[in-house]
This record gives sequence, structure tokens and C-alpha cells, in this order.
Amino acid sequence: MNKNGKKMRFLITAGGTREYLDPVRYITNASSGRMGYALAAAAMKAGHSVTLISAPTSLVPPTGAEVVSVVSAGDMFKAVKKHFKTCDGLIMAAAVSDYTPVHTAKVKRKKEKKVLTLKLKPTEDILAWAGRHKKGQFVVGFALEDRNLKRNAENKLISKNADMIVANSPAAIGADSSRVLLKTPQGSWIEIAGDKAKTARAIIRHVTSLILR
Repeated sequence: MNKNGKKMRFLITAGGTREYLDPVRYITNASSGRMGYALAAAAMKAGHSVTLISAPTSLVPPTGAEVVSVVSAGDMFKAVKKHFKTCDGLIMAAAVSDYTPVHTAKVKRKKEKKVLTLKLKPTEDILAWAGRHKKGQFVVGFALEDRNLKRNAENKLISKNADMIVANSPAAIGADSSRVLLKTPQGSWIEIAGDKAKTARAIIRHVTSLILR
């Protein structure tokens, strides 16, 4: 619980979604889910309640957190929509797939000598949806950028109507520690570096202070 005695409800997403091509093959990314799980643990330790929407991962969720297991970007979108109204803050730490197959084969695709072309369609932009539908909730997005980090992250912050963006580089994927940059629409960049537990605690403290401002 924070210094003002207010227990908040955090909705946190974590992990990398899977978009299935057939019953055994899928498109995904290298996200380990560590940052999202560290954020959930930090929020719980601070005395807040947490609903953790998790894509597949080998991590163990913090004791006491409500865990909603999902697989695809579509699953995650449905879960966020279901729980968004009752949260004080949404932290979109998950690595959500930008595309999903137009058609998913019902049986395993056999290997053939010809070139296989996959047709993909964009997934729902969950962060943008939250930015459009928030009614007092504090919305935090993550931006993983391999170039023009600050510029691209700030563009995402504004275009999605988020309240804060957490920017990092691909070096953070699967790493025990990382360097992140935080920014609000009117604020300056804040740098946080250290292991992911330390980084998560700092992010939760900062978000909490802004919610209570």
C-alpha cells in the first residue's frame, strides 16, 4: 500500500503472444515475460492488487495475483477489455504480435518443395483501444525500438493517447537487467537502469505517484 494508504488495482500484461499457423506452428517473439512479471511482483509487494494477463511463459506468477492465461493477441485483447473498467492502471508490458494469419490450418501443414506464402492481417491495437476508452485509468505502454528510440517511443505515446511510455531496446529481451526510459506527454525523459526487479519497482512507484497526483 502506498504512503497515502490507497490500494490500487493494476492490470498488467506480460509475455509474447502466439499466432498459430496450424495446430503446432505459430508466429511469436523472443519476449520472456520477465518485465511484466517483475511489475506484477513489485505492485503486489507495494500492497496493490494485480490482475496479470499472461501469454505463455515458464515464469511463476507472484503469489496473490489474479492470473488470466491467454495465447494469442486476440485472446489478450478480450481479456484486457474484460478487466479494463475495474483497474486504476493498465501496464501493457506484453509483446503483442502485430500480425496474425488470415487463415489458420486445421491440420498440420506438410512440408512441400514449393514456396509457402503466408497471408497475415493486423491484430487489434490494444494500447490504442485503451487510450481511446480510458475513463480515469492510467495507461502505460511499452516501446521496443531498434533505432530512433526516443522519437519513436514519444510518437507512440502521443498517437496511442497513453499516459506514459516505457522505452527500451532489443537488448532488454530475455536479459536479467536493462535500461529503460520513461516519459509522460508533458514530462521529460527519466532513465532507470538495473535488474528488472529494481526497474519494475521504480516504474510502479512512478506510476503510483502520477495516479495519486
